Amino acid sequence: MPDPARCIVVVEDAGNVGLRISDAQAAHEAVVTVLRKRMGTDAVVYEGAQKNAETMKKMLGGSSETTIQDDQLAYHAAAAKAAPWRVRVRFGQKAGAKKSGEHWITVGCRKAADAPTAPVEEKRFVGKNFAEAKEKLDAALPTFCMQLPSTATSLPDETKPAVPGEIPGLRKKTVKPWTAPPRRE
Repeated sequence: MPDPARCIVVVEDAGNVGLRISDAQAAHEAVVTVLRKRMGTDAVVYEGAQKNAETMKKMLGGSSETTIQDDQLAYHAAAAKAAPWRVRVRFGQKAGAKKSGEHWITVGCRKAADAPTAPVEEKRFVGKNFAEAKEKLDAALPTFCMQLPSTATSLPDETKPAVPGEIPGLRKKTVKPWTAPPRRE
């Protein structure tokens, strides 16, 4: 497990979303991915992973080996305690618009010590359907909550690839030019 002291942001759990689990997963995954690219992988933790570890531990029961879940739970608890920021993602549909209508996604960030009702920044994205609202979310995420510290570290110069896409330390295979196969007799 990574060092929990390096965690800066906890993305809060989606909660019980019923049949719209795929929508919740898509919205949360988009936020987590963008924040990890901006801040580094160890800096962002999703609270839903902790809930999953708790559920798995319950399902395994008391007579089973649960050291992996225990390690995960300890890491998530320490990371949540160390993280000074929280990000909350919510989504839904305008009341009375069951078949068609207005779908929304709200993303808010706040300091961990503040009450959940005091966001530093909150944005709402509205669309005719969930996919349209998510497209708007995806477009706005790179500039979302710029108060969050950017801790993504670049590779040291000796390990940076000289050419994008080239892996340091590996030799590129030289390819011989193509020639026709020999004739059969």
